[in-house]
Amino acid sequence: TMSECKLFAPGNLRATADNPGFASLVDYWTANRYQLRYTGGMVSDVTQLLVKGGGVFVTPASPGSRARLRLLYEAIPMAFLIEKAGGASSNGESSLLDLIVTDADDRTQVALGSPGEVARFDEMVGPMV
Repeated sequence: TMSECKLFAPGNLRATADNPGFASLVDYWTANRYQLRYTGGMVSDVTQLLVKGGGVFVTPASPGSRARLRLLYEAIPMAFLIEKAGGASSNGESSLLDLIVTDADDRTQVALGSPGEVARFDEMVGPMV
């Protein structure tokens, strides 16, 4: 199962420039000495969270840096694995598994991992801008 763990894997760090909530969240993680995990690839970062049993992977959106991960092919499959392992997923307001896909190219921001960290993402970053 996924527990709380001081490990974070951020994607789309450019979004900190014009998404103050995400900038504050990254500041929180660094100020509280979370371990940074960054490979630039969602699959390897999420696999590390599953192996370690906790942590969080996030890829937010911002006005200047749109959502990149495709809901149908990337976000939902990983959310399924994480939630089955006892973690949580979110697009900033609801579970990725509750979203309705309307187009094969629908994209979303993503938070996957320990329930407490995903809730922190929802609180600090919130819905996609």
